[in-house]
Amino acid sequence: MDIGQGNTTGYPLRYGIVKNEKYNNSRFTQYFYGTGNESGTYLDSTGVWVRHWWSGSGWTPWDKISGFAHANIGTTGIQYLKKIDHTKIAFNRKIKDSHNAFDTTNNRFIAPNDGMYLIGAGIYTVNYTSYINFHLKVYLNGKEYKTLHHMRGDFTEKDNGMNLGLNGNATVPMNKGDYVEIWCYCNYGGDETLKRAVDDKNGVFNFFDIQELGGRNYPRF
Repeated sequence: MDIGQGNTTGYPLRYGIVKNEKYNNSRFTQYFYGTGNESGTYLDSTGVWVRHWWSGSGWTPWDKISGFAHANIGTTGIQYLKKIDHTKIAFNRKIKDSHNAFDTTNNRFIAPNDGMYLIGAGIYTVNYTSYINFHLKVYLNGKEYKTLHHMRGDFTEKDNGMNLGLNGNATVPMNKGDYVEIWCYCNYGGDETLKRAVDDKNGVFNFFDIQELGGRNYPRF
């Protein structure tokens, strides 16, 4: 069965083909194949989903089984960090973006469909020996969700130049349209004129990676 004409009711994408496999009224499975051409604005128009019919409860939600999204984003230039505050890291350089789902203007990944996503991030900071307190975090829909890395300590010799890498990974369940960002809390002592910053480094050091792992966001307890 063809799904076309920009359909927006009941199927994962606006265009595709539906295949039915029915053994009886209690054993009925439906597959949806996205048929986008993967050019221009159709990068997110492919993939395969499956759902099942249960006589007592109807259709299960669509579960994506192929065509998972992934993105790898870097930074440009030096970005100074606010003191005793959180700063959103300006990831704005696309390296890969399979579904054109990363917004470089707002430095965020927007989920193209429901699912579980693996988030990885790293930053290489300009730092100095003194009291330091850094928290690298992933934000979900504008709110703190998980801490990826925490570094806190003090140094006997003050205000000597040093560099510090912060990185980590976390799984984040999202619905279509939810978004994730990377933020860093920063506090430090010593010479107030020695500002902390995300250094101008390539994707080996500064990276925001997103990999869709599974195509369904199961309920939370």
